[in-house]
Amino acid sequence: MPFQDVDEVSEEIMRTPSGVERLLRKLFVEDWSLKLLSLGITLALWLMVTSQNQPVTTHVNVQLNFIRPESLEISNDPPKTVDVTLTGSHSKLDNLSALDLVATIDLTDQRSGEHIIRFAEKALLSLPRGVKINGFLPSVTPIKLEPIVQRELQTDPKFEGQPADGYEIYATIPSQSTVTVRGPASHVNLLDKAPTETIWLSGQKESFKATSVAINIPDPKVDLVDAAVDVQIDIGERRIEKSFSGVTVLGPPGVNVEPTTATVSILGPSRILEVLKPGLIKIVLNNAFEPRLELPAELQSRLALKSTSPSKFVQAKSGNKTTSPGSK
Repeated sequence: MPFQDVDEVSEEIMRTPSGVERLLRKLFVEDWSLKLLSLGITLALWLMVTSQNQPVTTHVNVQLNFIRPESLEISNDPPKTVDVTLTGSHSKLDNLSALDLVATIDLTDQRSGEHIIRFAEKALLSLPRGVKINGFLPSVTPIKLEPIVQRELQTDPKFEGQPADGYEIYATIPSQSTVTVRGPASHVNLLDKAPTETIWLSGQKESFKATSVAINIPDPKVDLVDAAVDVQIDIGERRIEKSFSGVTVLGPPGVNVEPTTATVSILGPSRILEVLKPGLIKIVLNNAFEPRLELPAELQSRLALKSTSPSKFVQAKSGNKTTSPGSK
C-alpha cells in the first residue's frame, strides 16, 4: 500500500476555499437560525397579504336617504336603515366609512299614491371599486306619497295646576289665534287644534304673559310654520254671578229700542258685585243689536256680562210697531 507524504496531506487540508465555496457556506451554513427566522417572517407576510386579497362576504347596516318630489311628502314610516350583504377584500371592507354606508333612493320620478320600492333597483351606494352588493334585507319597502297641504289651526293653550285659593282664570289670549302647519294631507287633516306646551299656573294670583310658548304637535310628519306664541293669562279674584233688574238698554246711535230696560246677570268678584248699584250699569247694543255691558272705567275689565233677559231686542217704531234689525 503506497504511503502519502505528511506534507502533502497538510497542504491539501490547508488549501484556501474557492469563492464559490465561500458563497455557498455563507448562504447555507453561517447564521442559519437568523435566516430561518427571516424566511418564516417572509412566509407569514406573504400569507397575510394573500388572505387580505381573498374576497369575503359581510353584512352591514346602511342608512336610507329618500329624495322625494318637491310637492309630495312621504306619509308612512319607511325603514331608516337596511341590511346589505357585501362582497370584497378584507382590506376594502374594513376601510368602509360612514359615507359609504348611505343608500340614496330617488323618488322624484314617482307620483302621488302607494308604491313598492325595490332596493336593488333604486338604492345607490358609493362603494370602493371591487366591493359588490349581493342583496338587501328587506329587499322592498312600501312608500306612500301624498300632496303637501297647509292649514290654519286654532291655538289651544294648555295649563297645569290651579291659581291660588280664591282666584281663577278670567281669560287666556294667545298672541296668534291661529297657527300655520304643513305636511302630508292625511296627517294635517286629522288635526283640529294646535295645543301648546304646558303653562304652569299653580299658586298664581296675578295676570301674566307666558312668552315663546312652543306649539306641541307630536306628529313628526307635520311641520310648524309658527313654532311658538305668547299667551296672556288674565287672573283675578274668584267670581260669582249676580242679577240686576231695571238696567237701562241703549240702542245704536239714533235708534230707539224695545224694551228699554232689562235684567242682566253679571260675573265678577263678590266684594264688587255686592256694592254695585243698578244705576251704574248700562246695556249698549251695536248695529247688530248685540248687547255689551257698559260700566265705570275702573270696573269695566273686572266684570263680565253673563246673560240678559230678554235675550233679544228690537227697534222701536212710531205707531207702536217694532221691527227686528235688518227689517224694512
